[in-house]
Amino acid sequence: MRNGRAILGLCVFAGLLRAADGGNIPPMVLRVAAQEQDPPLDKSAFRAVFESSQAPLLKTLGPKDDLVVLLVLDLTGDISLIDTARGVLTDRLKELPANTWVAVVKSQDVLEVLVDPTPDRQKVLSAIQEYGVTGKAGLLDTLEPAAKMADSLLSHSSVRVAVVYLTDSNVYNSREDFTNPVINSSDAGDLSRRFPDQLIKEKMGKLSDALAGFQAPLFFVHLHYFSDPINEAFQRGLLQLAEESGGTGAFCRSAGDIPASIDKVLTSAQQWWSVGLELPTGAPKSATVHLFNGDREVPGHSRFSLRR
Repeated sequence: MRNGRAILGLCVFAGLLRAADGGNIPPMVLRVAAQEQDPPLDKSAFRAVFESSQAPLLKTLGPKDDLVVLLVLDLTGDISLIDTARGVLTDRLKELPANTWVAVVKSQDVLEVLVDPTPDRQKVLSAIQEYGVTGKAGLLDTLEPAAKMADSLLSHSSVRVAVVYLTDSNVYNSREDFTNPVINSSDAGDLSRRFPDQLIKEKMGKLSDALAGFQAPLFFVHLHYFSDPINEAFQRGLLQLAEESGGTGAFCRSAGDIPASIDKVLTSAQQWWSVGLELPTGAPKSATVHLFNGDREVPGHSRFSLRR
């Protein structure tokens, strides 16, 4: 029921955005996410190559355009690190531009919206302070639903939408067991004994394939870097997922890293570009897109599984 409320609430909000925008969103649009560069990108200089052909560009949105941030809280560990992050978020969220709306979502048991997208910073900050640090880490189970929520907003509006996770997710506290138990104890060649990170690598690969079907970029701040092989494979995979989507991530090795990591990720979430291009008739189910800005190729979301 709570998950249903989350999706319903965000879809209602998406409908309001669409009505405010006049509903003028073309039906076959692909929104390609890319990070701002140095020197800054030129809004009028974008071009896109879809597979091997030049693609007609539609609306391009940049760092100064409207943004909805889905702030997903996935925190179950060290309360001192979490309290430090709450304090940093309190200061940083107040600095966001007025045309940035923020929703607060929790992910431990189910994906649940605590605050619908709003410009009211105090409402957002209150939800962050009241958020309960309990349960199992939910990141791996909620990435797809969170991306689906974000895409429901994208498909009904002409604003940018970013998914930002604040997490301290530990593989050993996930609902799924990734410790690679030996399947055949009599088989000396059993890969699960030789490669303890194999299961988590397979999981991250499946998530990569699934998330290629969504268009909103993903951003992660991980408050606690874990150095064991399984968690390191998970953390590498998490950063790869962010970069594949056109987003980015940051990992904190100490409490002192938290302010810079949150600042880096929220700045990136604020400054990313959304380049709309028109899909050709008969586009394949899987495709690659390459963005250019003048003579520069722009790294971003390039591999798509196109939904019909």
